Amino acid sequence: MIGVIRAWDVFFHPYVTVRCFGWQTFFRALWSGRGQTFLSLLGEGSFFASSGSEAAGILERCINLELSAKRIYEHLAETFFTKRPIADFFTELARQEQEHADLLRLCVATLRRSGWRFGYFNPWQEYLPRLEKQMREIESTISSVDRVDNALQLVVQIESSEINRVFQAAIGASNADFVKRLGPFRDAIEMHIGYMVMRISELAPNLMTVSRELRTSFPQRAL
Repeated sequence: MIGVIRAWDVFFHPYVTVRCFGWQTFFRALWSGRGQTFLSLLGEGSFFASSGSEAAGILERCINLELSAKRIYEHLAETFFTKRPIADFFTELARQEQEHADLLRLCVATLRRSGWRFGYFNPWQEYLPRLEKQMREIESTISSVDRVDNALQLVVQIESSEINRVFQAAIGASNADFVKRLGPFRDAIEMHIGYMVMRISELAPNLMTVSRELRTSFPQRAL
C-alpha cells in the first residue's frame, strides 16, 4: 500500500484502526495492492458520508490551504527546472503538502465514528480567511518570481505564517485515536520544517538565519 499511511502503520496499530474504521478496512489495508492508498480504500466505503458537516467544511478549507501551497511549489519547481537541486527541493515540498492534505482528508474520514473537538480548533479558525486570502494572492503573482533567492524567501514567508499551526490544530481537534496514535499525523510538521531548514541552509546560506528562526517556531519533540 502506498501513500502517507502505509500497511505497517495499520499493522502496528490494529486496535485504533479497527475502532475507527472496522475489521474489514483493517484487513483490506493489510492485503491491499501496492498501487492503492489507504485514502482510496476508505473512499470505497462510506467513511466520507459525513462530508457535509460543519467540521468537514472546516477541514476542507484547511485541505485547500495545503493544496494551494502544493500548487505554488509545483510552479516554482517548473520555473527552476534547469536548476536541478532547486527544482528537486520544490518538488519535495509539493509532495509533502499533498501528504498534509491527505492526512486532513483522513481526519474527515474519522468524523463519522469519532467526531471532532470544535473548542480545540476555534482559536485558530479566525486565521482561515486571512490565510486563504494570502495564498490566493501568492498564487496570482507567482509567475513573477524568477530568482532563486526570492523563491526561497517566499517559502519562508508561507511557512512562517499560521498555515502549519492551523494544520496542527486541525489534526489535534480530531477525537480519533487513529489520528492521535499514528506517527504520520504527529510527525508531519516537524519533518516538513526540518527538511526546509536543512535544505534552505544548503541552497542559500544567506537565508540561514531566517530559516533557523522557522525551526525555533517549531522545536523538535523530545524523544
